[in-house]
Order: sequence, then structure tokens, then C-alpha cells
Amino acid sequence: MNKLIRYGTLAVFVGSGIGVAHADLSETKGGITIKTEDGRFEAKIGGRIHLDTNIPLDDDEDNIEEGIGEQKFDAFFRRARLSLEGKAYGWSYKFENDFAGQDEDSGSGFREMWIGTRMFDAFNVRFGQAKPYRAMEEMTSSNEILFMERPFISSGSFYGGRPQYILGVFVDNAYTTWGWGLAGYNLRNGEVTTTNAAGDETPNETDGMGGTGRVYFVPVLNDTAVLHLGFSASYENPSQGQAMTPSSARYSGRSGPSASWGDAATDEDVSSLNVELAGKYGPFYAQAEYATAEYAEATGVDTGEDDAKLNSYYIQASWLITGETKPYDIKRGSFKSPKPSAPTGAWELKARYDFIELEDVTPDREAETIAVGVNWYINPAVRLMVEYITGERKDHDGTDPFELDIISTRLQFAF
Repeated sequence: MNKLIRYGTLAVFVGSGIGVAHADLSETKGGITIKTEDGRFEAKIGGRIHLDTNIPLDDDEDNIEEGIGEQKFDAFFRRARLSLEGKAYGWSYKFENDFAGQDEDSGSGFREMWIGTRMFDAFNVRFGQAKPYRAMEEMTSSNEILFMERPFISSGSFYGGRPQYILGVFVDNAYTTWGWGLAGYNLRNGEVTTTNAAGDETPNETDGMGGTGRVYFVPVLNDTAVLHLGFSASYENPSQGQAMTPSSARYSGRSGPSASWGDAATDEDVSSLNVELAGKYGPFYAQAEYATAEYAEATGVDTGEDDAKLNSYYIQASWLITGETKPYDIKRGSFKSPKPSAPTGAWELKARYDFIELEDVTPDREAETIAVGVNWYINPAVRLMVEYITGERKDHDGTDPFELDIISTRLQFAF
């Protein structure tokens, strides 16, 4: 069986165009990796499957009466990815496709897709599609995030209209106790055509340009304790009459209702600032972020105001009751999942409070989520997540709030 794995992966390695005559070493820890003895050529195959369910707890008649509509039990693949990454002749590459993210319009679920190298022995540079250096939780892999869904400070809500993976140039480096990253990118959404402000379909040659930077410091970094402090900022400017709008904020799970921020739409520019604070001590971990963004000359601003303001913050914490501790990745500036220390796996209790609000529009509105749950790390590849979520949306116009309680689960396999 080991020979079958080795020769099968070798065939993929050669077929990927690296041009290596033979590979002498193979590994199966943390994905399937093959490489030459001199280390000049390497390829690694990985993947992830996230199978989710959302179970609404509220009565449908109440939901309809409150204006959020009928909520149904939902089971779906949140992610189904295969990835290939490696290096050759001093250059590195990564290809990752999400089959659950494909649709009939784009025909592709590209996530990371880049070519990179080390320049002047001073920094790493990548050309292609990757994550811009935004929030700490945004930089955390979906295999490592504490809850099934990221907080509102993410591409899903706060950075809506600017995808989580963007085409551009990405430069970064990490040192013993700090790191940084800079990116310049196109705001293109990946579609062949797009619709401009007049409603006409046009070739999607560009949707404008943007840039982001992040720096983080880790004054305490050892196996027992970590203290992380980070800052990031971004500026983005659309073109060709394109409008940028924060995505609707799902406040009760992936399939639940959402709060719309459509009044913040702008064809001018968007600037944002973010502050990160996180740490761990033994089995205890906590992380918090605050972000604010201005949408210049937004369509729905109040009289006398030019900009719409979007503010968001969250705090989340966990306790590994089986005694493990979360590793910290200095290269990415984020925490990773623990490795179980016993055959029965690792158990983690978790909680999060999440808040977002849109100001200077009519009416102002906000949404919040409280979530608690448990993660069971069955082994390094398999994780079971169970969460209770209660969410609420408030429009500041005197109407009653919209509320929904759900239970969500995820069975995750990642290698």
C-alpha cells in the first residue's frame, strides 16, 4: 500500500510540470509530500472536506412573523478542496481549487493560485491569487478557525465586495518575534463579465485597485505562553463605475438570515483600520479584534454626512480541557489547531461575542452573535464541531429586532 501511495503521488508530481526525473523521498505526515534528496524539488498534495449542518431552533410561524422567513434544516459541503504546492529551481507555487465553491458562471473555485520566490534573502514575494494581509482571523486557515464561521471582521461581512482571495502581488517576511506583509491587488471578482452602475453588462477587465498592509509583534513567544499584537490597514478604489458594498452579515449561521449593508455602497473609495490582540497560556486561549471602515460618499448616508462608517469587534476564547495548547504560527501571525495528546483526542470548550454596526445611514443598523460550543479533535486530520448560536439584528427605526437561534455542526477532514 505504501508503494502504491508513493508511486501514485510521484505520477502527480511529475505530471505537474516540475520536470524532476525521480523523487527519492516520500512522506505522508500532514499531507502527501514527495521531494528529491537534495531538497531542490518538492510537491505536496493536500485537501479538506467540511460537511456542515444548520438546525434552526425557533418556530417557523414566529420567524415569518418577525420578518426573517421560514428557516429549514440544511446540510451541505461548506468546503471541498484539493491543493498542490511545492518548489522547483528556487521558486515555489500553490494551486488550490474549492469544488464546493464552483458555480455554473465561473466554472472555477480557485482559492490560492500563485507563483513565488525569496528575493534578496530579505522577503518572500508571490504573484497571483492569495489572501491580502487583513485581519488576524482572516489570515487563519479555515482548517484552524475556532468556530465554523469567521467573525464579522472578515471578507464575508466587513470586506464584502472585495473577495477573500484577490489577484495581485504579495510581499511578506517573519522574524523571531514579529512579522509584516504588504499587498497590491486588483479588485476583480473573477467573473468574465460584470454589471456597472447603469445596469449594463461589461467586460470585467478590472474592478479597480487596492492595497493592504499588516504588521504584528509577539513579545511573548514560548511553548506555554504567547502574546500577539497586530495592526493592519487597507485602501481600495473601484473603477469603471463599479460599486463596493459590505457583504450582508449572517448573524445566525451560514444558512440563516442576514443584515444588509447596502446603504454603504460607494463607487469612490474605502479605507479601513484593524487592531488585533491575542494570546494563550497553557490550555487557555483568547483573541479579539476591532475594525473600522469608511465608505466615501456612500449612497445611503444621512443628510450632511459624506461617508458611511462600518464598525465591528469580537472576542473569542477557548479552554482545552484535555490539557493541549494551541501552536502559534509566526510566519502567518495566527494560531493553529492543537494536536491531540491522547488516543481519545483533544476536547475544547469555546465562546464568542461578535458585533457589527453601520452608522450615518438611514436607518443605522447593527447585528450581534453569541456562540458557544465544543470542538473534538479526534486526530490530527479529523475534527467535529458543535455550536449553539443566538443572533440578533436591530434596525434603529423603532421596529422589533430580528432574532434566530440555531445549532450548527461540522465534520472536518483535512490532510
